[in-house]
Parts: sequence; C-alpha cells; structure tokens
Amino acid sequence: MIRSPSLDSFVCCAVCSKIIPPPPSTATFDRIREYKPFRTRYYTHRDILEIGADIQREQHEKKEAEIQERIGKMKAELWSQAEMHKEDAVDKALKEAAVNHSAFVQDLKQKLGKELREEVRKAKAEVQQYMEDERKREVEAAEERMAHRLQRALMECAQEKMQAVAKARKQEREAALKEAAGQHRKHLEQLKEESRLAEELHHKSIEQLNKEKRHEVNIALSITRKENQIETEKLLKEAETLHLDKLEKVMVILKAAEEQVKTLTQKLEKMTDWKDSLETEIQATRQAFQKYIDATFPNLSPGQADFILPFRKAFEQKDALEEAEGSDKE
Repeated sequence: MIRSPSLDSFVCCAVCSKIIPPPPSTATFDRIREYKPFRTRYYTHRDILEIGADIQREQHEKKEAEIQERIGKMKAELWSQAEMHKEDAVDKALKEAAVNHSAFVQDLKQKLGKELREEVRKAKAEVQQYMEDERKREVEAAEERMAHRLQRALMECAQEKMQAVAKARKQEREAALKEAAGQHRKHLEQLKEESRLAEELHHKSIEQLNKEKRHEVNIALSITRKENQIETEKLLKEAETLHLDKLEKVMVILKAAEEQVKTLTQKLEKMTDWKDSLETEIQATRQAFQKYIDATFPNLSPGQADFILPFRKAFEQKDALEEAEGSDKE
C-alpha cells in the first residue's frame, strides 16, 4: 500500500488507485492475533479490510450503546430532580396561595364593610330626599289646585264680560246698519243723477269728436291725394326720361349696325370682284392645261385624262351672297 501525503488514508495500489481508510489500531491487531492467529496468514488484502471495517462498526455500535445508556441514566436523574423540584414548587405555591387568599379575603371584607356603610348612608339620604320631594309635591299640588280655581273664576268673569261686549256690539251694529242703509239710498240717488249727467256729457263729447275726426279725415284725404298726384307726376317724368335714354341707346346701336352692314357690303363687293377675277384666271389656266394635255396625249379618248384635270363646278354668285348674309347675321 502507498501512504497518502495526509497520513490519514492509503491507496491500494498504483493500478486501481482506490483510497481506503487508515488501518486499525495496534490494540485491534493484538485482538486479531489473539483470537485468530492461525488464519491471518491466509487472509487476502480485501478480507483484512472487511475485518477492519467490521471491527470498527462493532466499536461504533458499542460506543453508541454506551452513549445511549448514559443518556438514559442522565434522563432518569433529571426526571427525579425535576419531580423533586416540582413537589417543592407545588408546596411553595400552595403556601403562597393560602397567604394571598387570606390577604385577599381580609381586603375584601374591608372593602365590603366600607361599601355597606356607604350604601346605608346613601339609602338614608335617598329616603330623606324622597320625603322632602313628597312634601314639595303635595305643596305644589295644593298651589296648583288653588291656581286652577282662580283661573276658572277669572275665565267665568271674562266670559260674562265677552257676552256683555258682544251684546253691546250687536246693538251698535244694528244701529250702524240702519244708518248705513239710509246713506246707501242717498248715495244711489246721487249716483243715478250723476250717471245721467255723465251720459249726456258723453253723447255730446262723442258728437264733437265725430265732427273733429271727419274734418281731420277730409284734410288727410286731400293731402294724400295731392301727394299721390305729385308722386305719379314724378314717376311719369322718370319713366319718360328712361324711355328717351333707351331710345337714344337703341338709335346708337342701329347706327353702328348700319355702318357695320355698309362695311360688310363693301367687303363683299370686293370679294366678289376678286373671285370673278380668280375664276377667269382659273378658267384660262384650265384651258391652257387642257391644250397641253391634248398636245401631249393626242391618242387619248375623251374622259381618260379626267384624273389629271378633274371636272370643276363654276363658282356661283348665289352661294357667295348666302355666305355673306350668314356672316352678317352672326
């Protein structure tokens, strides 16, 4: 085997390079020699390693068992100590509770005694207050009864007074009504007379107003007639002036048209003269060209040379006149 540099593990050989744990201690080897001395010489390397591992496992299990046993003993001791401490604590707590209970009972007795005395005092004060209130209520009730009687007497007196006043007012009202009826009759008679006079005055004023209105209407009619006559005269004058202006414009247009017609007729005459001269020239040219054809092609029959000099219709004066009239209209 090859020892590693850490001196804690070994390598099996250079071929497998398997790292194995350190070898057993000297005590372990002594026990191996003691119990199995005749077999060690026949063990292989792997068997030795397995034996070492088994021995280590047994030692580990033994140590674990010892540790568990010690832990059990420690637990038992701790539980016994805990029980002892628990009993002591319970006794101490019971004693403290008894002392506290007695002190609480004493305090409670003192508080209850004070509260009872306070309640008795309050009850006495409430009884006295109740008696005083009852006495006051009886006095107030007697005063209210007396006030009620006085109020009833005053109401009866007031009612009698009101009846007397109503009776006196009724008598005064009847007298006033009689006097008012007489005054009303007098007023009616006065109103009738005044209405008759007012009606007469109304009729007179209406007649006067009718006369005035008629006069005003006649004056207004005469004024409107005069105004209408003046307006009509103005309109007639304006229409006449407009008519004259239009006539002047039409005359100017007619004069311009006549001058244009004259110029056109002059142009037409010139054109007709020019066309006549042109027609004569064309006829002379055709005759000369026909003579040339006859001299050049004497063997041609009549009509064969029409493609060279086709038939031409002579210009007529009627067509020229129609064209001139059309241009004048335009």
